[in-house]
Amino acid sequence: MRRLLGVLLVALFVGLSVAGCATTSAPPQTRALVVAAEPSTALEAGLAMLTARGFVIRRADVDLGDVEAVLAARPTLEVRYRLEATEQGTRITLSGQRGGQPVPPYVFDTLLIDVQERLGELP
Repeated sequence: MRRLLGVLLVALFVGLSVAGCATTSAPPQTRALVVAAEPSTALEAGLAMLTARGFVIRRADVDLGDVEAVLAARPTLEVRYRLEATEQGTRITLSGQRGGQPVPPYVFDTLLIDVQERLGELP
């Protein structure tokens, strides 16, 4: 009986120590831009920009205006390119993770500038 109690206590301590190591990932930080182009045109520009920069398109849903792309670097950069039609135009939102951690929004500035250039909408 004592031996069983000892084994159970050790298993409990191991379980608690492992549970304490679990982390929750932070929500992705986004960078957004509204362009005058139609969603389909903004999607094409985004796909062209991502592939020109070496990203591999994992998934692209034209109907939802949602693209997931990966850049094979160390650590891997995963980017999500989302579109939403608004009254002002098409809202482009970029977010991503590098090595499982959210990417700071300023990282997406050059990507958005590239999309604006492809759409002919640079200020």
